[in-house]
Amino acid sequence: MTLREKINAAPDRPGSYMFRDADGAVLYVGKTISLRKRLHDWFAPSNRSRSAWGDIMIDRVADLEYTVVDSEVEALVLEWNLIREHEPQFNVRLADDKSYPYLKLTTEEPYPRLVLLRELPKSARPIVGAVRGPRSFQDPKKRELHRVSSGRYFGPYTSTKAMRRMMRMASELFGLRPCKHRIDPTRPPPPCLDRHINRCAGPCAGKVTPEEYGEVVRQVELFLEGKTDEIRARLEREMHAASEALNFERAARFRDKLIALDSATETQKAIADDAARDEDVIATHVAGDRAIVQRLCIRRGKLIDQEQHVLTHAMDRPPEEVLAAFLSQYYASATYVPRDVLLSHEVPEMPALAAALSELRGSKVSVLVPQRGERRQLVDLAQRNAQSCLESLLSTEAEQARIASETLRDLAEALGLDRLPARIECFDISNLQGHMATGSMVVMQDTEPAKSAYRRFRVRCSEGEPNDYAMMREVLLRRLTAAAEGKPKFLPLPDLIVVDGGKGQLNVALQVLAETGHESIPAIGLAKEQEDVYAPGRSEPLPMDTHLRARYLLQRLRDEAHRFAIGHHRDLRSKQARRSILDEAPGIGPTRKRELLRAFRSVRAIREAPVEAIAAIRGMSRPSAEALKEYLEDAANERGL
Repeated sequence: MTLREKINAAPDRPGSYMFRDADGAVLYVGKTISLRKRLHDWFAPSNRSRSAWGDIMIDRVADLEYTVVDSEVEALVLEWNLIREHEPQFNVRLADDKSYPYLKLTTEEPYPRLVLLRELPKSARPIVGAVRGPRSFQDPKKRELHRVSSGRYFGPYTSTKAMRRMMRMASELFGLRPCKHRIDPTRPPPPCLDRHINRCAGPCAGKVTPEEYGEVVRQVELFLEGKTDEIRARLEREMHAASEALNFERAARFRDKLIALDSATETQKAIADDAARDEDVIATHVAGDRAIVQRLCIRRGKLIDQEQHVLTHAMDRPPEEVLAAFLSQYYASATYVPRDVLLSHEVPEMPALAAALSELRGSKVSVLVPQRGERRQLVDLAQRNAQSCLESLLSTEAEQARIASETLRDLAEALGLDRLPARIECFDISNLQGHMATGSMVVMQDTEPAKSAYRRFRVRCSEGEPNDYAMMREVLLRRLTAAAEGKPKFLPLPDLIVVDGGKGQLNVALQVLAETGHESIPAIGLAKEQEDVYAPGRSEPLPMDTHLRARYLLQRLRDEAHRFAIGHHRDLRSKQARRSILDEAPGIGPTRKRELLRAFRSVRAIREAPVEAIAAIRGMSRPSAEALKEYLEDAANERGL
């Protein structure tokens, strides 16, 4: 079926649609109350209302897909999921939305703790409507964050620093355990330092009952939800009760916790007398391809947080369209939906948006654009903050781009290059007398580290032989061969290659470039001792005294490559140091090894233990115990132990 036939066959019903290019990549995801009307509007030759980006996109569309749903709400939710899955080029997108961390309270454990997550698990993501099957994201009766079998989630947090402070306060204020040790009530270890300094309730040492620790968890949940008034009232009651009982040391501990709680919440401002106020205030400002969305988070009448979100691919779209894109992507992965959402602009399909958010919350959500009064003032405040933040961001980026351009021009002039080296790759080798040799490849794009493009290599060509030239040759050959094979992780090719070393390493690099047909890629060597820069065809180092920016950039690049290689080499040495004879024993995997060492503490104790004692360990059987016993005795005889 041709593209035109698909458009003509589209039904007059709600749905979501995707445009694809000739390679099958998703260009755009949209939703509509009428697929037939919307698709005809997109491709009508007389349509002059499209923006410049719309004309560019339509020229690239080679195919389309659409899904018919029962309501506008389901179309909206399906659009959310498709944008998150495909990240289309022409949709407005949250910049670095995957990097926002979450906190997980491990309620599946007998003694829960907080852990950091870089992405919300699929099991904890909201699924609404009939598109993916009905399931409410929140309990409509309790109106609290959604609980799933694997824990309870809070976030996303735009500030990692603030999130880690929350984790620290959960231990200092309430005694939530900060460790990740497995707790065995039958074999309690001695209290750790956190228990001694009252930063942990001590469940591993049997210092708290499950019921008492459950109260600790409940207080932590209130704290992370921003319900600090209840916590403060409880601490005050405990402090006064301890004081009346003449237990002044206990009273002082509660006093210190009150001070810490006040310090943690001192930035929260009361903005209304209504303690039931539960709302997000959201405004946006657009300039060119960038947009900033400012979000004020109000809980129980207090401004407890404010966030700035950067959106890309805005392409001079109207603010209401950018705001709609943010709302769909943000709340599709958020762990809490407030009762009211106040907007700076009236977005398209507001009734459908309100219905979708209501289903996410489990109760009615109002989406409105205030026109007057205190709520309008809050929206205006968020609007001004968004504008100020975007102006600051653009000015900073412009200055950074200017400095990067000047640095690359300085480097090109110093090296005699025909064009600016936008992508520079640096290679370094780390080994211990030829053992456990590793190679590193770090990348700078426009003078900034492109860490997603970093690569590590486990060198095997000269194991046990300290041959730096052979090791460098293997790493460069593997990198360029992978690019020739079209492996995406090694594309594109660099504009400049830097090898850590002098003329010898540079000659190796030039040989590899010639062998692989990449003689056009310039290469230089950077020696460690005098920070000398060696170029092909020169016996003496290049004069860099008048090119300080270029020299500093190369040194920074080489130091990063060295750090990256050393880190990998250190990890290998650490793994080697942790190996034991049990790793080589037949039938003994990580789980059995862990249980054996937990029970016997050492390999010698296992070797000296009777077969019955070894077979009694969880996961072991008598045949496996006999085989292990025989293996350990043979190994001891070979080593003369």
